[in-house]
Amino acid sequence: MPSLPTSRQLLDQLRVGQLDFTRVAVRQFQRIQRYDPGINAVVTLNRMQALRDAQRLHLLREEGRLPPLAGLPLTVKDAFATAGLRTTSSHPPLAGYVPAEDATLVRRLRRAGCLLLGKTNLPQLAGYPHCRSPLFGSTNNPWDPARTSGGSSGGSAAAVAMGFSYLDLGSDIGGSIRLPAAYCGVAGFKATENRLPRTGHIPHLPDQQRTVRHCLSFGLLARDVETLKLGCAHLTGPDGRDTEVPPMPWRTASLPARPLRIAWWDDFEGLPLCSRTSNALRRVVTLLQGHGLTVERRRPNAFDVDRAWYAYGVIAGVEIGLGMPGVERRLLSLAGRVLPRSQRLARYFARGMRFGMRDYAHALHVRDDLISALERFLDQWDVWMCPVAPTVAPEHGSDRGNLIRAGIPFEGHRLPYLEATVSMTIPFSLTGHPVMVLPSGVEEGLPVGVQLVGKRWQDERLLAIGRHIEPMTGGCLELLDHRFPGALAA
Repeated sequence: MPSLPTSRQLLDQLRVGQLDFTRVAVRQFQRIQRYDPGINAVVTLNRMQALRDAQRLHLLREEGRLPPLAGLPLTVKDAFATAGLRTTSSHPPLAGYVPAEDATLVRRLRRAGCLLLGKTNLPQLAGYPHCRSPLFGSTNNPWDPARTSGGSSGGSAAAVAMGFSYLDLGSDIGGSIRLPAAYCGVAGFKATENRLPRTGHIPHLPDQQRTVRHCLSFGLLARDVETLKLGCAHLTGPDGRDTEVPPMPWRTASLPARPLRIAWWDDFEGLPLCSRTSNALRRVVTLLQGHGLTVERRRPNAFDVDRAWYAYGVIAGVEIGLGMPGVERRLLSLAGRVLPRSQRLARYFARGMRFGMRDYAHALHVRDDLISALERFLDQWDVWMCPVAPTVAPEHGSDRGNLIRAGIPFEGHRLPYLEATVSMTIPFSLTGHPVMVLPSGVEEGLPVGVQLVGKRWQDERLLAIGRHIEPMTGGCLELLDHRFPGALAA
């Protein structure tokens, strides 16, 4: 089946003049125009500016001054500000908002030479595991349009899976990069919390105070780990505005001389896994063992998942609640008092919205404990490998009503909506560890991914590990040719 050239191949061909910058940009726009109507991943195009930027790169090539990512097709989640280009975060009051400057991460990728093709879809204010926008509608999963592409970076993952872009900039507060990557069969990476500046990301809303101080991270989605590494190398470091970003330059990481030690786990408070997810995880374990890696089923001592859910819910409930209308917040907090015990995540989130400072302080203390427990564990293991979610991509409509009443049935089980989607991602949002998602195969026509959790502040090492094991697990999953004939043709 035809496939796109890799990012490295594309960049090399552009650098030596084997490919034309404008021709590459036009090809990408043609692909979007032909195939996106059935996907709805790209909500705002940057056609004229991208073509002007392509022409500028042509002149720089003649002068021998090309930036390192010159011509790499880029899309950006519509939560990031883009100068002169509509930025909505799918929030109706921002339907006509056009920022005067780029978000820091957007500016850095553009300065590195990426061609910004457009903005990708997301749920309102990046706050939902389904990619359903009140402004732009739903994004369909490229593997099955009856299913969601995930959220909140659902348009990002679908755009990369379809070859509309080579790289997409995403954000992740509870799984918003990782769920879509797994659902759509691409690679995703969320950096250590505070490793990348948040300046220009919505929420918070423009000209309003920032309320979210914990759990939010940023990162990239791409078709392979090499592209993730290429992009991340240009994103780190303070910007003079986000005061919590440390002065840590991006460094090259090496792998240990010994075989990698990988711990894996599949039991999150007894939540059932669908057979597709379970089969894919165990197949990856077998593949890695077959390549001589040490792979054992282990979990950290004192890393209690329910405590992680509690701490995350309270912290997120307080901080997100500060930015919500008072009436809406109070209704949600009251609803939490009558929820059944099976809906633990919703109960904890509602508890946070009561604004109890003693609860909030205790949740931060629990967070510290869990960070320490996971760090000690990762002193002994190179990564901790887990499922991304209990199930593959849910069908559209499985979240109808609201996050409290909705549930997802599968194989004789019915999980509350939050437990069925973000239960296995939010523990690592809470602790702020870097996490990569690698595709782990196709099960009955749908992609599955695994999470690789690395030590805090060792993002480079996690990406190096992911790059090493990617060929062992099969890498990015090509879309079915009979659904999109020629969609990935060069």
